[in-house]
Amino acid sequence: MVEKNSSDNDKLKQILIIDNYSRGFPTDRITRIESIIRDCLTEVEFKTIHFTQFKSELTENYIGIILSGSELNVSSFYYNERIKKKFKPQLELIQQKIQTPILALCFGFHLVAYAYGAQIGRMRILGLGGRIIFILIKEKDELITQKNIPVNAHHLDFVSPNDYKIQKNFKILSTSRTMGYNIVQYIRHIKKPIFALQFHPETHNPYYFHPSLFDERIANKTRIIGQEIIENFIWLCLHKRNNLE
Repeated sequence: MVEKNSSDNDKLKQILIIDNYSRGFPTDRITRIESIIRDCLTEVEFKTIHFTQFKSELTENYIGIILSGSELNVSSFYYNERIKKKFKPQLELIQQKIQTPILALCFGFHLVAYAYGAQIGRMRILGLGGRIIFILIKEKDELITQKNIPVNAHHLDFVSPNDYKIQKNFKILSTSRTMGYNIVQYIRHIKKPIFALQFHPETHNPYYFHPSLFDERIANKTRIIGQEIIENFIWLCLHKRNNLE
């Protein structure tokens, strides 16, 4: 999906969204990312492409890149070469020495970690399915400006904060102890503008967190904070582009 008919010059103010969900998989997370960008008070537009159509050279001229979540799992790369091959272009993109900001969400987070040699673990239980958890941010930055925030967690794979490759290449800004696992929640590359979140800032539509299951105030705060994180990424990308012009 392409937002508006954009010329090549418009790409200078476009965010590229890579949709990592299988075709036909029912989710509103991609449309949530798109709607947040559309509603952001900037001149920035977006282009969404499916991961099967992605090539690393397609990122040229975009001011930022968002790697979405997926119903697939990066931990399957260890035994399924066919699936791993499908995401090779994104792994190559992450490894490149580009200075285009990247925001990686959940599955995208695992792609980032895997690209740098980290071990992707798999929960032995049913995993985190659409929960709201609170996490502590060790150091506030331009992406996350609050210390204690509720986030939407939905995953089976995870990365340990003790992983050497993560410690070597990234600043670990948030971890959690969730369902018996020590889990990295937020990392930022030490040299490149790569921001990776284990959780989903693009929370579902307002009716997903049913009042009988979630405190409505916390659910609303989770959505608002998630939206702010994506908006902050957009402003970060725009500021970086403007400084280069």
